[in-house]
Amino acid sequence: MTLLEIVQVVILLSSERKLYVLLVDVISDGSGTVLKLLGCHRVEDVREVLVGVGLQVVRVYIERDAAYMFLTRSTEKSRKLLCILQVVDSHETCSKCSLRSLEQVQVELFEKHICGGSKISIFQYSLVLFWRNNNEDELWLSRSLFVIGGYLLVCIEDFMQFSALSIDASSSTYFSLDSCCPITDVSELVIEAREGGQCITLALERATPEFCPSTTITNKKQVGLDKEKTATGGSLTWKLKWFSEESLFKFVALFKAVHAGANMSPLLVRCIS
Repeated sequence: MTLLEIVQVVILLSSERKLYVLLVDVISDGSGTVLKLLGCHRVEDVREVLVGVGLQVVRVYIERDAAYMFLTRSTEKSRKLLCILQVVDSHETCSKCSLRSLEQVQVELFEKHICGGSKISIFQYSLVLFWRNNNEDELWLSRSLFVIGGYLLVCIEDFMQFSALSIDASSSTYFSLDSCCPITDVSELVIEAREGGQCITLALERATPEFCPSTTITNKKQVGLDKEKTATGGSLTWKLKWFSEESLFKFVALFKAVHAGANMSPLLVRCIS
């Protein structure tokens, strides 16, 4: 899988209908940030825009071989970006630009690479930053979070392949599983709303790098087998950093409902501000 360097950018639209892509760069001494010009393009030169599941990824193609991949991690930000590009606008539409969704292909690749080809229902998909206490590097990692059935799946998504996605492509894997956790194995959920981002902390009994889509949370025999495969080595903690308040609260509501419907033990929910 190709490594993808993620940088922070600002998109500006001038009164002359020019798009400015500016890199937000940190000054070497850490005293602040500075904006650097990455590109300047005419709005009418935007030729194609690709969007992914939940409008959290936007790929923009511009004339003369310029292209940008924007990981907005937020439906609201993506909609604003599409308006800036004048692809979706109530007053004006860029007629030369095509807008195409790769959502169905992404879903089919998820079913193929993660679920063994099984058809599943995705309750929620979000791009988050992921941290866990059993990671030696203690880094925040960019991950794709799926809520399906009674499980949380933290996946690695190869966005370098996004523009050329095809369900028939077999040369490389678009999705790979980082970690999986049954929702019933989470004992505590803590919501942290602080300056610099919103975060959810989960205290869980176990996690596994394997996922069996045929397993149900009531199948005690299979759950016991999974426990034997998983070396917990103490309590586990996951942290999920969100970029959309709407997605965060949707996750909390969904999580509480699934947990309450499948577990006799109550879920402890706390808020820290």
